[in-house]
Amino acid sequence: MSALFFADKQASFTPAVAESIKSRIHQAAEYFGIAGAVAEMEEKAAAAGQVDINSLPDSEFAVVWVGDNGAKERHWPLRNAEEVKFASAHFKKFRDNFVFEDRHVIATKILEKAAQYGADVSEAEGTLELAAGFGACAAKVASQMIKDRVRLTQRQHTELAGELSKLAEAIDRNPERARTVETRLKLASAVDNFDRSTNLHRLYDAGGLPRPEEVLFAITEKVARDFMTQNVETTTGNVYALEDLEKLAVEDVREWLGDDFADAVSAGGVYMDRSKLAAIVPTLDRGMAAMLDRLMSEKSAGAVVKSASADSLLSLERLRELARS
Repeated sequence: MSALFFADKQASFTPAVAESIKSRIHQAAEYFGIAGAVAEMEEKAAAAGQVDINSLPDSEFAVVWVGDNGAKERHWPLRNAEEVKFASAHFKKFRDNFVFEDRHVIATKILEKAAQYGADVSEAEGTLELAAGFGACAAKVASQMIKDRVRLTQRQHTELAGELSKLAEAIDRNPERARTVETRLKLASAVDNFDRSTNLHRLYDAGGLPRPEEVLFAITEKVARDFMTQNVETTTGNVYALEDLEKLAVEDVREWLGDDFADAVSAGGVYMDRSKLAAIVPTLDRGMAAMLDRLMSEKSAGAVVKSASADSLLSLERLRELARS
C-alpha cells in the first residue's frame, strides 16, 4: 500500500525526498520478500503516469509548440507545486531560447499555476513578472530604450535601425499610447525581434543591455509600493525621499517652517523622525509645502520627482495605482 500511495503522489515530492522514500520502500520490499511485486507495480504506475501526462490539455504545460513538420512538443508540465517550481527555475535559466511572445505566454502560465498550487517561485518571480508584463514604465524611458538600440546598430544594420527609430518617434508623438499594456507588449516583441536580427541579444546580462521587458515592465507592483513607502509627495506635486528629509537639521526646519512644524516632525527636537515626516509632510498646505521646497533646494536636496516632470519615472497617479494593487 505504501508503494502504491507513493507512486500516485511521487510528483508532489522534491527529487531528493522522492528518492529517499523510494529507497526505504525498496528496502522494506526486500525484507518482506515482495520486491518483485513492488517492481511490477512501479512499472505499471509509470506506464499509467505516461498515459496520464499524454492526455493532459496544453494548458497544463508551460511550453507548447508545433514544429515545422507539424509535430507538437510539450514540456514542463504544471500539475503540482513542485513541477511549477521546476518550470519557473528552468524558465529563468533558458528564457533567452524563446522569443518574447513565447516568454510572455510561458511566464503567464507559470505564474497562474503558482497561484493555483501555492508554489514557491520566489527565486524566479521577478523574471516571470517582467516577461508576463506585470509592470509599467514611463513613455520616455521606452523611447530611450529604442534610441539606444538604434545608436548601437545604425552603421551595420542601417535599414533595420531606421525602421526601429520610427517606433521611438511614434512614442514621442503620442506618449499616452505607449503607457498601455497592449502597446508595451507589442513593443517588447518588436524590440526582441530586432535584438535577435542584429545579434544585440548577445549583450544581455554580462554585456549590460537590458531585455525589452526589463525596461518596459520594470516598475512592478513591488517597486511601486517600495517607492511610495520610501518617498513622500507634497501638495505642490514634488516627491522627496524620506532619507533626504531625515538629514535636515531640526534648527533649519525650525527657521524655515516654524516651531510647531519642527516639533511635530522631530524626535524631541533633536533629530528628524522618519515616521512623523511620512505622516505629516503630505498634509502641509501649499504655502508650507512651497516653503519646504525652498528649504530642500537651499540644502541641495532635490525632489525625486518634480511636479512638472513626473513622467521622468512614471506618473505619480500610476505609481499610486500600482502600490495599491
